[in-house]
Amino acid sequence: MARVWLMVSGQPIAIILAAVVTAFSIARGSVFLTGGNLANVSRQVAFDGLATIGQTICLIGGGMDISVGAVMAMATALAIGLQPAGGVPLGVVAALMFGLAIGSVNGLLVVVARINPFIATLGTMVAVRGVLLLYTGAKPIAGTVPAFAQFGSGVIGFVPVPTAVFVVVLALAWVAMGWTRFGRNVYTVGASVEAARLAGIRTGHVQFATYVICGFMASLAGVLLAARLNAASIHLGSDTGLLTIAGAVMGGTSIFGGRGSVIGGALGILALGLLGNGMDLVGFDTYTQTAVRATLLIAVVAVGSFVSSRAARERLQAVWVSR
Repeated sequence: MARVWLMVSGQPIAIILAAVVTAFSIARGSVFLTGGNLANVSRQVAFDGLATIGQTICLIGGGMDISVGAVMAMATALAIGLQPAGGVPLGVVAALMFGLAIGSVNGLLVVVARINPFIATLGTMVAVRGVLLLYTGAKPIAGTVPAFAQFGSGVIGFVPVPTAVFVVVLALAWVAMGWTRFGRNVYTVGASVEAARLAGIRTGHVQFATYVICGFMASLAGVLLAARLNAASIHLGSDTGLLTIAGAVMGGTSIFGGRGSVIGGALGILALGLLGNGMDLVGFDTYTQTAVRATLLIAVVAVGSFVSSRAARERLQAVWVSR
């Protein structure tokens, strides 16, 4: 826990979280700080949070995946739509396999075809949205298995099931990124592909794996969302791609790769969730909320860029002085 605290205490996300909680505690503390509201926020954050874990790993490795929202929506449709044919197991397996498949396609487009990550994943996003429209007929799909919906709405003790799954996956991702060779390789590749290659790291394999993980995490989020809603819609995940990138960046992850943490990304998406919930309680309209989120993201990126540039200049000056 000490290591986690040291990791985030010096990041802007710690200040942002404190400011958000303080502001809405003052404005609507009688509602905002209730156990029911906080449990609801944790449940809502869990879905985008799972996708943010994958997005953070992808960004650290020097990539980017804006197709996560479309993959999540398609996974939801498969998890619900295949229930009449093969029950919950078929739907869940098909949804997860779909995420792995799209992640693999994204990895191949970026690593083998050498297409810019933004362009590559934009293309797969549009393609998946098209498949989703064909599969659903542009209509909502309702679930047919009550037990599946009960799972999505259930609790473990007092913790919502989606939140519990998110926390477990987050812990596993934190261990993988901070304590394994794979995690170290992802950071090294994100910092410098050429340096990683000279160090003997199979850079293509590492980058490919980050996209596969990202696709899987998006599909896992879709499965949990399907269980929660017991329905699927073409409108799900429309802003998830940008939200996950925003959450990761707010949590200290660099969009240029090589720096960040899944804990920071999780805190970033939590801050956005608390911000949205607080603005709902205060009565902000949708357009105002979008503007506030965008302004906050720009401010965080600007401050991060300024701090990074200043640190780089100081290191350069130190080198010249030492000579």
